This record gives sequence, C-alpha cells and structure tokens, in this order.
Amino acid sequence: MTKVLFDKFLAHSIPRAILLYGENEFLITYYSDLITTKIGGVYQTIYFDYNHQEALNYLGVNSLFGDLNVLVLKLYTVLDKKQIQDLFFTLEHNPKSFLIVQFYKSPSMNDADYAKKFRIMSALFKPSAKLQDIIEMRCFHLSQDEMLKILRKRSLELELQIDSHLLEYLLNIQNNDLAIAYNELSKFIYFPNITLQLIDELSYSLGNMKMESLFDSLFDKKGHLIEIIQTLNEEGMDNMALLREIHKYFYILFKLYGHSKMYGNLDSKEALGYKPPQHIFNVWSRRSLKIKTQTYLALFDICNQWRIQQFQGKDVSLQFLIEIQQIL
Repeated sequence: MTKVLFDKFLAHSIPRAILLYGENEFLITYYSDLITTKIGGVYQTIYFDYNHQEALNYLGVNSLFGDLNVLVLKLYTVLDKKQIQDLFFTLEHNPKSFLIVQFYKSPSMNDADYAKKFRIMSALFKPSAKLQDIIEMRCFHLSQDEMLKILRKRSLELELQIDSHLLEYLLNIQNNDLAIAYNELSKFIYFPNITLQLIDELSYSLGNMKMESLFDSLFDKKGHLIEIIQTLNEEGMDNMALLREIHKYFYILFKLYGHSKMYGNLDSKEALGYKPPQHIFNVWSRRSLKIKTQTYLALFDICNQWRIQQFQGKDVSLQFLIEIQQIL
C-alpha cells in the first residue's frame, strides 16, 4: 500500500497487522508510533532478538484490565511463512490484539539484499477472509514538501507559533534529516515567538561541517574525496543520504542562479523562502553564479544516473563525485 492510501485508511480504520519497511527509517517509526497511539491500550516491543513463542503468547492472552494489546516487532531478519501464519492465526482468535512489524535494513546488509528480503515478507502480508485489515507499506524517501507537511503537523500538535519558512530552514540546517528536525521542534515549546535567530541558537546543525568539507573538495579541490566519504559513512551517512545531500545542495544553488537570471539579484528570501546565515549565503551565492546552465543540467543528470545505479545495489558514490568534481 502506498503512503497516500494508507493515510486515507488510517483516517477511519486501524490495521490488525501491518508490515512497515523501506528506505525511510523515520517513517517506519513514525507510523508505528501513530498506530500505537491510535489503538491505545498496552503494548510490548521486541527488539531484534525475535522470540516466536514469546510473540504468540503476548498476542494470544488478553490484558488483565481488558485493554487492547499491541505487539511491536523491530526486526533485521525475515519472518518465515510458518511464523507469519502463526501470528495471523493468533490474531484471528484474539480480536483485542494487534501486530506491528518494523523491518529495517541491518548495517551489514546492502540495498539489494534488503530489497529481496522485504519483498519476501511483504508478499505474505495479505488480507484473508478471517483477517481483513492486514497491510504492508513501503516507506519511501519523502519529498521536501512531504517532510514539511509532517513538521507542520507536529508543530500544531505542540501548539508552536512557527512560520512555514522557518520549518523549511530548520529542515535545511539538519541536512534534510526529518527525524532530527522533528525532534528538535520540542525544544521550542516554551517560546511564544520562534525566530530564525532562536533556531540558530537552540537547534544543533547536523553534519554541516562534514558536508561543507565535501563541497569544498568538489568546488575548490580541497581535501581527498575518499577520506571525506569514509568519515561521512562512519558518522552514519549512507550513500543514498549522501546523494540526497548533493542533489539538495545543487538545487539550492540552481534556485539562486535562476532567480538572479530572472530578476537580476540574489535575494535569498525570494529565491529560497528564508534567509540563511550570511556566511553560508556568501558561499552559496558565489558558487551558484560560478555554474552555468548546461553544467547544472549535467549535474542533475549525474544525480539521476547515480540514483538509478544506487537502487540497483551498486556502490558508485566515489565514481560520480569524481565526475562532479571534474565538471565544476
């Protein structure tokens, strides 16, 4: 099921069993928490060390207080057909129990292997005559508009008075890491007036210095690409996240470049919707004008080719970064 369809489903129904998987770990956790909150009752989480009998026992026994039971499984390994059938059979016979399976890519697993495994398990999460509301949903990477929509929803829940352009700024300084930006919002609950200066003061910017080292290497031929990539990987940035950061950076530069061509100025508020810190904007503006139209087209084409090969399980980050460095 797609995210759009599931949002519509969740507006009026609750799944008895759901498998959440895919590239976006934030969404896996987000929807699991959303479902758990909507169900209410009591829940138990089994973390990665799966015990089949323990799971069946929990789903098969009613709460002493008559509450609904929710079992959350956080897994790196695939449940086999017999295990899933056992879980569904138990749910059929206990209407007060619910199952949420969060299937993640383990650190030792490549994208291609993960895709094979989630396809195997997702094929088993299908409705039956006795158990209708069984759902599997792949959590894809979100567009910036989709991420901002989630941040807006969270800010309303926290009753924050924050403008949309500030949410975009918060997301930007966190390198589009929605999980961090989402959690950062709770820092502002005690402030009646949220400003850009307050965000700069309270919100820690993740990875900006490391990414800036990479962009310096691409534009100014400073440092060694291999060492920078290794450092970013050690800090938890995988190849797809790296690609998103590269694409986002060139998109920002292109928006500034396009605005300067159309209006003859580099007004960041008009071009981007917010005003970044001046020292950052100085670098962006200089680099945006350094790149010509055909080069921008070539850069976005490289990013598209990079994405296609990455989805095929190929580790091509260094190859494409060298290509980008050569045309800048």
